[in-house]
Amino acid sequence: MTAREPISLSSAQVALRPPATRVDFGPVTDASDLIPRVIDMMNRNALRIPPYPAVAVRLRRVIARGDYGIGELERIAGEDQSLAATLLRYANSAVYRRVTPTTTLGAAIMRIGATEVARIALALSMGGFAVEGGPLAAVRFRVWRQALVAALCCRALAYWRQTDAEEAYVCGLLHDFGRVVAVAGFEDIIGRTHDKRVLSEAIWADAAEQVHLKIGLVTAQRWNLSPLLCSVIANHHAPERAAAHRPMVDIVAAADKLVEVLEKVPHPNTSDLMKMAPLRADEAEYMVTILSTVAASVSAIDETTATPEMDPAPSTSQVSRPPTALAPPHKAVELNVGLLRSSGNVACRGTYLSRDGIAFVGKIKIRENSMIRLAVETPKQPLDVWAVVARCEPEGDASRIEARLFAVPPELQAAWNRLYASVG
Repeated sequence: MTAREPISLSSAQVALRPPATRVDFGPVTDASDLIPRVIDMMNRNALRIPPYPAVAVRLRRVIARGDYGIGELERIAGEDQSLAATLLRYANSAVYRRVTPTTTLGAAIMRIGATEVARIALALSMGGFAVEGGPLAAVRFRVWRQALVAALCCRALAYWRQTDAEEAYVCGLLHDFGRVVAVAGFEDIIGRTHDKRVLSEAIWADAAEQVHLKIGLVTAQRWNLSPLLCSVIANHHAPERAAAHRPMVDIVAAADKLVEVLEKVPHPNTSDLMKMAPLRADEAEYMVTILSTVAASVSAIDETTATPEMDPAPSTSQVSRPPTALAPPHKAVELNVGLLRSSGNVACRGTYLSRDGIAFVGKIKIRENSMIRLAVETPKQPLDVWAVVARCEPEGDASRIEARLFAVPPELQAAWNRLYASVG
């Protein structure tokens, strides 16, 4: 993403005014009282906004220029030791699980490919802020996973519509980053005021949603993003206001709807996508075919940014948790479940099934809202499915994990339904 002249926030049609009144704080059951306070932080330039990743920008410029060599990309990426290490881990992730592990940055770049390196460098650099620990870490990470899915859907849609796919990827990745910054702002407030309220993930996310456009535009100004990016950030909920940038804003708005579908429907078909997203039949058919690729890419980034010592359910979390994240009825099972990871597969024990997922126990910690790949034992052959970690809690010396199915294709959906029906 190249830097541009600063854009006036007024041109984005979003008012940035301090709250007219103070909220009377007291016992609360939502986060509405924090909204004016985070807006006040924004107006005082007190929000934590990460720097735009300079190395990722330089990689993108060099690759766009065209006349580059692997050595030049290696030198640029190597300037950021953290990025270099994560690129190396990504090159050895599940996306490339059938090839020999690589140990050098140059070889990693060759394996990933220059254009993909630019995309991954941006995602990994921005993702570092999203995956930090904190009392609302689960909310922040869910927002970030949704941004990754949106970015990949934007890229695919742009390709299908013969629009700049790489620009679309960046727009999809960054258009909702204001939500991440807003959640971080809430964390700063509750930490400073020793606020111990515990609310559902949905309530925290809704509060961030109410301020994400304003905060997103302040973030865009801080990063000196292009007019196109600012228009996407300002108008993705109202594409009709986008004027000259309408084609790209339409793509991002459609990707947002696709993310909504994928959050609700574990096995979407063409009809599901067309019902909720503004897609033509050919576009919906194409998107259904690439959803497993989207899951694989998100999973690789999730695994790359994970840390072995991560606490799956921090004691400091202020996100309330229902008894289960899987839709009832549950059916008790004893199944072998393999968690497929680039660092080595983990044997787990399935404990109950639902129509939309499975619970299993294994000696591994997994960040909630991560994308994972599972091989679930059946009488005929294992079912290889993608899933999102909905819960991960300690159970003795292991973890109990609930995983919701993600974008299961029709043939696997039928097999899953047969497995569920076969359990008494």
